Amino acid sequence: MNTIIRSLRTLSVVLCISSLVQPSVQAQVEDAVKASMLETLAAWNAGDVEGFGAFFAPDTRGFNLDGGLLIRGFNAAALQAAISAGFGINVEPRDIDVKVYGNAAVGVAYLDGSITLPGGAVREGTWRYSETRVNDGSTWKVVQYHISQMTVAVPGGR
Repeated sequence: MNTIIRSLRTLSVVLCISSLVQPSVQAQVEDAVKASMLETLAAWNAGDVEGFGAFFAPDTRGFNLDGGLLIRGFNAAALQAAISAGFGINVEPRDIDVKVYGNAAVGVAYLDGSITLPGGAVREGTWRYSETRVNDGSTWKVVQYHISQMTVAVPGGR
């Protein structure tokens, strides 16, 4: 009996140490999704329409900055036209949180910074950002998103 108890204790210690030394598969996948989120937002900040669009599924849908109706699909031409008319974004994500559920992932973050609208008006502040991604075999693609400006003070935000 003592041998069994000692073996179980040893096994428990080994499992605890190995979980500290090597990140779980779940944590590795969540980190990969976070990296995709950061790459997507970096492309948006840079005005890289092609790079930004590469992270969106063709049938993506979402609510955008303007507070308008549901947008269906990714329209590279419309985004390029907005950029050509002066639209720009300079945001820094923080408090990114990702949960992975098999082949799908849900991510949320706050975006601090500024958005320049066509015509030159600048809005500064903090925006809420959420997205759902699915893995297409090589890339975590956005299939749904929501972005809206905060209307209450945010600790650590603008």
